[in-house]
Amino acid sequence: MKRERLGMIGSCAVERIVLENQRLSAAILSFGGVIQSLRALDAAGAYRDVVLGFSDWKDYVDQGYYIGTVIGRCANRISGASFAIGERTYTLEANEGENHLHGGSCGFWNTPFSVEAAGEDFVTLRCVSPDGAGGYPGTLDTRITYSLSERALRIDYTAVSDRDTIVNLTHHSYFNLEGRHDGTILDETLTVYADAFTQIDDACASTGQILPVEGTPFDCRKGVRIGQRVGAEDEQMKKGSGFNHNFVLSKPAGVFGPVAQLTSADGQLTMRVESDQPGVQVYSGNYLDGSLTGKRGERYQRFSGLCLETQDYPDAVHFPHFPPVVLKAGQMYHRQTRFAF
Repeated sequence: MKRERLGMIGSCAVERIVLENQRLSAAILSFGGVIQSLRALDAAGAYRDVVLGFSDWKDYVDQGYYIGTVIGRCANRISGASFAIGERTYTLEANEGENHLHGGSCGFWNTPFSVEAAGEDFVTLRCVSPDGAGGYPGTLDTRITYSLSERALRIDYTAVSDRDTIVNLTHHSYFNLEGRHDGTILDETLTVYADAFTQIDDACASTGQILPVEGTPFDCRKGVRIGQRVGAEDEQMKKGSGFNHNFVLSKPAGVFGPVAQLTSADGQLTMRVESDQPGVQVYSGNYLDGSLTGKRGERYQRFSGLCLETQDYPDAVHFPHFPPVVLKAGQMYHRQTRFAF
């Protein structure tokens, strides 16, 4: 484990912690819980950095694409930028049209964490979000632990609040298994272990309807070339400008199990995603536009990376038939996701 201080943001230190072994290496930033790099050994014995990102930590501040960051307090879109718990309504920042997205401009993606603990194969980051931050009720004490085993990076999320609130934490890494990131993920093969997905409206917010993947471009159960699906003549695919949808995982909710699998175009590297979350947001980098410069000078164009955001269903606070996202005061929130190579 290597640990270094990179600078300051306000009164908070920004640190980088590098966890590594013979097969994997992960560089974690305390700002935004960023996975700055994730290097994996492919079948030919070469290392590939499989995530998009920036060389300078300052480029992660106030970015509009959430590249490589933790998302909280609540992932995805909340329609109308408000929600109710009991008889009280809470108003959030409307940072995407009329909706609230990914915790707003001061969400965890744009927040410094402190390094609470670090060891040879793990680091734990902590953030105490005060009552009312971003419009959310309750002081939320969040810890995120990244741990490295021989073949996998695991992320454990825990949180506790002193008031009833909503929580839905995830990670927004953009994966590209090609070694170089000046191309796209369109020739990579994606498998998603889901029989259904949640419908979106014109603003990409959830309608509350759960649709079967059978007979649609969203049927990825047997492995599909991403480029064969994102341009499909399908109303839902057009609304998302590609994959921008929550998949309802086939495994039982709360059970740790398979989520998705991604394989490089040359077949030399495969990543398997496992989680105890009930859903995964598959986003194919549809809004990347070439304006961002990556770690090796690449211009991140449309479809440069694929996000696999394990999560509770989007906007679940408005749909009682979705798994609940209300966290009761004093109750412990705990989720985990594993990326294996």
